[in-house]
Amino acid sequence: MSSLEKMNEFIQRKSSNLVADEKAKTDTCLDRIKWLLDEESFVEINQFVQSRGFAYGFEREKVDGDGVITGYGTIFNQLVFVASQDPNIYAGSLGQMHAEKISAVIQMAIKANAPFIGIYDTGGARIEEGILSLEGLSGVLSSINEASGLIPTIAAVVGPCLGGSAFAASMSHFRFMTRSESGLFMNGPMVTAATEGKTISPQDIGGAKVHAEKTGLASVVCEDVKSCMESIRNLLSYFPEHPEDVAIDDIANDDPNRTEIHLDEIANNLDNGYNMHEIVDLIVDKDTKFEISPEYAKGIITVFAKMDGITVGLVANNAKRMDSAMASKATSFISFCDTFQIPVITFVDCEGFAIGLGMEHTDIILKGSELYKVMDNCSVPRIGILVGKAIGTAYLALASKQSGCDFVYSWPTSEVAVVTPDTAANIIYRKNIAESQYPIEARKLFTTKYSKEIASPYVASSLGHVDEIIMPSSTRPRIISALQVLLS
Repeated sequence: MSSLEKMNEFIQRKSSNLVADEKAKTDTCLDRIKWLLDEESFVEINQFVQSRGFAYGFEREKVDGDGVITGYGTIFNQLVFVASQDPNIYAGSLGQMHAEKISAVIQMAIKANAPFIGIYDTGGARIEEGILSLEGLSGVLSSINEASGLIPTIAAVVGPCLGGSAFAASMSHFRFMTRSESGLFMNGPMVTAATEGKTISPQDIGGAKVHAEKTGLASVVCEDVKSCMESIRNLLSYFPEHPEDVAIDDIANDDPNRTEIHLDEIANNLDNGYNMHEIVDLIVDKDTKFEISPEYAKGIITVFAKMDGITVGLVANNAKRMDSAMASKATSFISFCDTFQIPVITFVDCEGFAIGLGMEHTDIILKGSELYKVMDNCSVPRIGILVGKAIGTAYLALASKQSGCDFVYSWPTSEVAVVTPDTAANIIYRKNIAESQYPIEARKLFTTKYSKEIASPYVASSLGHVDEIIMPSSTRPRIISALQVLLS
């Protein structure tokens, strides 16, 4: 064959991808990549890889790419690596070479210190390849595990994702799902339904709603695949270009000295109830909040945002007490921030961990200790804001100087103690209250006494555990000032 014939063969093969019908099948896959990456930035690798190895029962026709497109490109000019499974080629099933392509691109991402994004749409491991597909899958899982401590990993689950492939998605730092197409399953939906002996829809077994509200696996739920890709692009804008850098915008879109009088109004009425989301919205740069897992463990808020253009991770109580799910949600978020140089800011208003026999029989002690451990191990700047109650081990885990908080600021409304003043009064002064002619009034008197003499933020400040008691309206400029000091 002449050189001209060889060139013509390559051009024909590349343009047709074997046959026109097979090229049409890849359009779904390529569209997803196109929506994700900057225009004309994608470069495909291992395009002509085909399946190999033994097959039992039937033989599939070999297809270039083996059902997954891998390569690299940019998002807002930042290098990223991508693997996108093609549901139109063998249902996106994962065979040996399919898996090796994914593992290879993850390793490239690690070497380049660039994020990896997996777009998952698969029926699971390829049955006819037997142990080869299983070992290939193991290679993918090991590569993602290695990557998780070195580079950001993101999973876009845009179709079914079963078994080991679901492991791959769940091992990623963040998991995006679409409202109606996505599914994460330990076992196939038909198997689960048969085991239960009743008809259950796949969405009710492992759809986006299930994983957003019950398991916490869905970090973000989007309306459709295109909006899913756009949301991933948005998330990437919060990360530094290099894992060892701090993400700072060249131009911030908000006044770093902006104060918010409404925060003083919230503080004045703190006892009447409020929404911590409102406090967070008023403090961060306008229109920069990106919340993670908003429907799961709602009592704790985890948010990426900008503060004078600096990417920060915010953790804020939005419930009186923390349970194990809240602690776990906060732990994984803080761990990511610590790994990728994102300062952590905590807003504390919590009476402690949840109380009750049922809760004692859960993993709340383990999850609470893991939260403390990840905070104590943090190497990134940490700033704590005591808004209301900061009680017991919840305070220690979220805003204690002893656990590594660099700056702690308190609103005048905070209370810092082992237990709430009301509980403390009933324990310490129970004899006095019982002997009083007016026990209700006595209880109030001793509660106030404990609040002023023990739990007051002025006491904490006098002992050096609170750096400054601030007006709530000045919270934003105080945080930004502290960040500038800590990052200088």
